[in-house]
Amino acid sequence: MIALALVLRAGLFPLAENKHGDAPMRALIAEWMNLDPHAAADPRTYCQFGPLHTTLMRPFLALDPFAPRSSRYLSLLAGVAVFFPFLRLARRLAPPRYAPLAALALAVSPLHIQASVTASSEALYLLLMVLCLERLLAALDSGRAATFALAGLFASLAAVTRYDAWIDFPIVVVAAAWLWRARGIAGRWLGLVIFAAVAASLPAAWIAWSARVTHDPFFFAHYISSDHAQLAAAITARWGALGARVRQVGIWALAFVGTMSLPLVVGAAIALRRGLPRRAGQPLSAAAELVAVAALAPPALYLAKGILLLSFEPLPRFAVIPGALLLPLAAEAAATRWSARACRAAVVASAVIFSAVVIVIAWTGRARVWSGAESFAPITRLDGEDRALADYLRAHRQASDRVLIEPLDFADIVIAHAAGVPAPLTVSLAITRHPEPTLAATLARTGARWLAVYDAPPGTWFPRFAADWPADTPAFGHWRLLRAE
Repeated sequence: MIALALVLRAGLFPLAENKHGDAPMRALIAEWMNLDPHAAADPRTYCQFGPLHTTLMRPFLALDPFAPRSSRYLSLLAGVAVFFPFLRLARRLAPPRYAPLAALALAVSPLHIQASVTASSEALYLLLMVLCLERLLAALDSGRAATFALAGLFASLAAVTRYDAWIDFPIVVVAAAWLWRARGIAGRWLGLVIFAAVAASLPAAWIAWSARVTHDPFFFAHYISSDHAQLAAAITARWGALGARVRQVGIWALAFVGTMSLPLVVGAAIALRRGLPRRAGQPLSAAAELVAVAALAPPALYLAKGILLLSFEPLPRFAVIPGALLLPLAAEAAATRWSARACRAAVVASAVIFSAVVIVIAWTGRARVWSGAESFAPITRLDGEDRALADYLRAHRQASDRVLIEPLDFADIVIAHAAGVPAPLTVSLAITRHPEPTLAATLARTGARWLAVYDAPPGTWFPRFAADWPADTPAFGHWRLLRAE
C-alpha cells in the first residue's frame, strides 16, 4: 500500500498546481520569509495560519527557488510518510487483517492525494495527528510517562500547524480519562497531565509571542472567523438560508466520500452505530471510541456553526483528517459485513469514479474551471488564461515591479504565486484589494507597474477603466494586462 501511495502521489505531483484553499497563500508567505527574514519576526506575517507548516516549507524553497514546485515537496513527503504510523494506528483500532484495507483507501483517496501534491497543510497535519494518537493509545496501555510526553509533543506540533487541534485535544484528554476510567485510570492521571502540558507548550508560546508583538494574542482567530463568516454570508445571499444549510451537508457528505470512498463511508456509519448506547452487538473498544471522538469533534463543531449560525463555510479538504482517522474502524465494519476482496475492489472503483466525475464536471463545459467541483479532485490545475498571464509576468516583470491583479475569486493569489511575484509586491495582498475610481488614480495609489483586469463576468474592474484603457495592451483570454510607463 505504501508503494501504491508513493506511485500515485509522485506520478501526479508534476501535473498538480497550487490553486485551492490556502496552498498558494502559504507558499507566498514562506517565500516572503526567505526573501525578508525580518518578516518571520512578526507573527502577523503568517496571517491566519499556524506557523509550523510555512516554517518547514522554507528550506525547500531555499533549495529550489521555483516556488510553485518546491512549496509542495513537504506535502509530498508527509503524504507518503503518514502510512507508516497509520498502519500502526490501524492495528491498534482493529484486528491487523483489516489494516491493509484502511491503508488502500487512504492510498487512493482523491482528497488525500490532493493534499499530498499541493502546498496545503492537511498532509503534514494528518501525519502529526496519526503520530500523536498512535503514541497516546500506546501510553494509555503502558502508562509510561515518556510515551505520554512524546504523544504530547506530536500534539503540540499539530496545534501550531492547524488550529483544529485546539478543539480536538482538550476533548481528547477528557475522553481518555472517561474511557479509561475502568482500567485503573488513577495510575494514568499523571500521564494525561504530562500529555496536556506538553501539548499546550507550543500553542502557549505562539499566543504569548502574538500578544507581545501584536497586542492581540488571538489575531489569527479573528482572521479565520472573519474569512469564514464572509464566505458563509455570500453563500447565504446566493442560496438563501435553507439552501445554504442543505449545501453545507452536501459538501461534508461528498468530502467524506472523496476522502474515504463510498463503501468505507458506509462502513464508518456501521462502526459508529456500535458506539451508541444500548446498541446490540460488539461495542467499540475504548481506543476506537477515543479516535472517533478525535476525528469527529472539529467537523461536528463546524457543521453546527454552519447549520445553526450560518457563520462557517466548509471546504472539501476539511474532511481529510476526520475521514482518514475513521478508516480503520470503517475497514473492519465493511469487511465484516461484506468480504475484504469485494471491499478492495469497491474502494478503488469508488475513488476512480469519484475522481473522474468531479474532473469532468470541473474542467469541461465552462469558460473557466469550476473551482467548486475541482476542489474535490486529486489534482488541481490553473485555468489556461490564468497560466498564460502568469507565464507572461514571470518572463517580463522586473524583480522590483509591483503587480495588481483583480481579485477574481482569489485568482490574484494563484496567479501571483505562479508568476513568482512575492507577497510584498502583490498589491492585492500588501496594499489593497479595491481599485480607485480611475485607472490613473489606481496606479498612483498602489505604485503598481503591472495591472491585470478581467473583461468579462465575474470581473468588475474593466468597465471602470475601459475609457482610459490603452488599445494595444496584451490579452490572455479575458485577462487584460497593462504595463505602466
